[in-house]
Amino acid sequence: MTDRTRKSLPTGHVPAPILQSRWDGVLTRDQKAWCEARGIALAYDPLQIGWVIAETDSACPHATPVTPLSWKVKTPGILAFRRWQAADLPRYMELLSDPEVWRHMHEDWPGTLTQALARDLIDISGLSDHHDVLAATLDGQPIGQMRLAFGTDATSRDTAELSYWLGREHWGQGLGRSLVQRATRRAFADHAWLYRLVAFVHPDNAASARCLRAAGYHDRGHRDDGWHCFVIYRDG
Repeated sequence: MTDRTRKSLPTGHVPAPILQSRWDGVLTRDQKAWCEARGIALAYDPLQIGWVIAETDSACPHATPVTPLSWKVKTPGILAFRRWQAADLPRYMELLSDPEVWRHMHEDWPGTLTQALARDLIDISGLSDHHDVLAATLDGQPIGQMRLAFGTDATSRDTAELSYWLGREHWGQGLGRSLVQRATRRAFADHAWLYRLVAFVHPDNAASARCLRAAGYHDRGHRDDGWHCFVIYRDG
């Protein structure tokens, strides 16, 4: 989603504490939610009695002694999201050259991806005003994708469609459920104007339907083509 698109939509503002060190004070409730929605590591600071960003190199140089942080929220192996990067090209090709990954997508499998096609898809993912595309990563390594499509429902401007995929080597490990839950939180956190998310699932994709239900989505029947429709609203 471009800056031009963001300016044309109603927005809310939660201060971004990315550069805030441990000793700048504890996070507010909104800042903590902002960090959690983006997979930023947090920890409880017993000295300040509150949540801070868990940066190992952010201790105040004049503080003696430095008390270790406790109760970290984020641990290795938890999903996070970021933009696709040019350096992701080999991994992107590896993930999407598997026909099984495409089996329940809206698009047909294009065959084994060439470098040119993969590069074009990565470039397109960051250009359109009509969607927001993020790589899903595990320990910094891309393993899948989330996509928000805007304007899919002409009667409801506060609605977006969520779609996602996960590399086959990561199926059956609970990561699909985590991806949907975190993608949903991220969508509502990034887009204050967004009130409703919809998702459409191939009738043979029972695993994806389970992930959506576990994330709080509700069944809303079927489209004319037989795909299942799921919906979730902000704040449940």
